[in-house]
Amino acid sequence: MSTAMKEAPVKTKPNQSQLKLARIVIYKKTTRGRGETKGINGESFHIPETLASRQKNFKIFVKENFFLKDDNSWEPFQWPAGVINKLPVYQKLKFYSETAYGAAMIYRVLADNKKRRMLNLPLFKVMYDDGYPDQGASAGLNSIKLAKDFPNSLPFPGGERKYYPAIIHHEMGHTRFFRKNTTDKTIMTLLDERQVVIHLENPIRMRKGFEPRYTYKRGARTINIITGDFHVTGFDTVSESDPRIPMKVGAKGAYRK
Repeated sequence: MSTAMKEAPVKTKPNQSQLKLARIVIYKKTTRGRGETKGINGESFHIPETLASRQKNFKIFVKENFFLKDDNSWEPFQWPAGVINKLPVYQKLKFYSETAYGAAMIYRVLADNKKRRMLNLPLFKVMYDDGYPDQGASAGLNSIKLAKDFPNSLPFPGGERKYYPAIIHHEMGHTRFFRKNTTDKTIMTLLDERQVVIHLENPIRMRKGFEPRYTYKRGARTINIITGDFHVTGFDTVSESDPRIPMKVGAKGAYRK
């Protein structure tokens, strides 16, 4: 009497779509954002409902909060007179202003303008950097600054594709509207960048079909967005099967877009 041999199941390597889904599942299970329209004390920003109201607010925002030339002097980071609405950066900010989160942010700034005027305090500034290429975006407690070529077409150091409205909102996350008891010296640490990515940038990215950012690199240091751990120098991305594991860009089994 013969005994039938059982064949061992054949293991197949997951494809890129399956790996992407697995990464996103891990991210969602381990990381929670508080919402991209929640302020420093947890208040919910008002979201103007109609496109007309959002467009009207953006015009006021440009007039009141853009750092504009108003005389013959020259200072760094001013928007050039007369051609603002023709600049690609302006158009990107306009698109941002028509999203729910962008419209809420601008409405919040305009409400802040009224209070700041009463107290004779400087208003929030939106600045334009027309210097050397690839400067990207930056922020202070009372300002954001966008380069003329913002953003460039290169992926982030970890390999993730860029989505510029999420980057603009990321920079807003460094401002005083989302912060409490801090200084300009503390808003740009890698730990702070991680919090802004979690709470403001990644929710927007994922809603638009982009993967979340898994890493943030500055100089020789990289932080893992999920774990908060600092990568060893050179380990700027993550495993294609588990975004909690650091890996070198281009290594076998490393994340790729």
